Amino acid sequence: MTRFHCSSFKKAMLYCLPAVCLIHAAQSAEISGPSDKSIQWKKHVLNAESKFEAAGIGDVNGDGKIDIMCGDSWYEAPNWIKHRVCDIHEQNQYYDDFANLMQDVDGDGDLDVVSANYFGQEVLWRENPGKTGIDWTVHSIDKPGNSETAYFFDMNGDGVMDILPNVAQIYVWYEKIPNKPTWKKHVVGKEGAGHGGGVGDVNGDGLLDFIGPKGWYETSKTDDQFTYTWHPEFTLELPSVPMLIQDVNGDGLNDIIYGMGHNYGIYWLEQQKNKEARTWTPHLIEKTWSQPHALFLVDLDGNGKLELVTGKRYHAHNGHDPGGNDPRCIYYYKYDKQADVWQRHVVEENGSAGFGLMPEIGDVDNDGDLDIVCPGKSGLYLFEQVR
Repeated sequence: MTRFHCSSFKKAMLYCLPAVCLIHAAQSAEISGPSDKSIQWKKHVLNAESKFEAAGIGDVNGDGKIDIMCGDSWYEAPNWIKHRVCDIHEQNQYYDDFANLMQDVDGDGDLDVVSANYFGQEVLWRENPGKTGIDWTVHSIDKPGNSETAYFFDMNGDGVMDILPNVAQIYVWYEKIPNKPTWKKHVVGKEGAGHGGGVGDVNGDGLLDFIGPKGWYETSKTDDQFTYTWHPEFTLELPSVPMLIQDVNGDGLNDIIYGMGHNYGIYWLEQQKNKEARTWTPHLIEKTWSQPHALFLVDLDGNGKLELVTGKRYHAHNGHDPGGNDPRCIYYYKYDKQADVWQRHVVEENGSAGFGLMPEIGDVDNDGDLDIVCPGKSGLYLFEQVR
């Protein structure tokens, strides 16, 4: 059962208090469809013993090939030779490394790593020394609080990726200063902080807004100054990181797609507007497997339409979540708007790979299609797309 702020959920309402209602989402759109013959996957085991849950991709050594970064090591393409980065603290069966974002932070021509951690409560970056055999130097950016992970986005449209950590205590982002290892901190607010977050244009005004588990922040901008208005229009239970903003049904209003990061279920919230209020109607996509902690919208098959890619984060809470020890799975979903059908397609199920805390999707092998990098407590894997 998912809890939402009660405004107009007349259908499916079970019990409503003056401000908050508890409801069952509508039954899932049918999960069906033929197997996707256009896409096949070749699995590469990079390190079955790795327990780091975040990964990134990029040309680390400047040889023109896309390498894979994961925690204390990077893996050199094409044979995935392992190279040391630095020591990373381990606590309670977690490595304190919850993001691996690749960026030339200092403008010296090579890729560094931007990370965030939970126990250290820090956003930081690791400086690429430019050669193997030397530990990467760690630099602190800020200590905003316990960060579940972090993602890149371009808030001001300057072409440089900014940092959005999912901090438990406060909603904050960091504007990257081009070609310098410095950032400008932006505090959005405290009301929207918590497990889950994302960025997108909720109200269609052309500016990027911020969503969280308890509602969303409407962004306004005057010159280079941002301000934020809080809208507590829904409440979600430990949603995914990220939550995705997308017009699912093509009605011109952007909706929200999210997973239950520590339970069963993938959902989308349909945005509806009238003269009096904006409301959000929940729709269940699927709840046959648990811990869809990370979600992506990408064009996997190259047909110009976005697929929803997600999978089970293995032992997100060390096996204590509902379904924590269920078989692992990695799926992508195609939505048929006319039939209201989500077609589920398999990357891997009942296998060794989990989807991790921060997987990565990109053209790792430079062949023109998208591949999937899956880190996690059950190892580090690459799923190469083969058409």
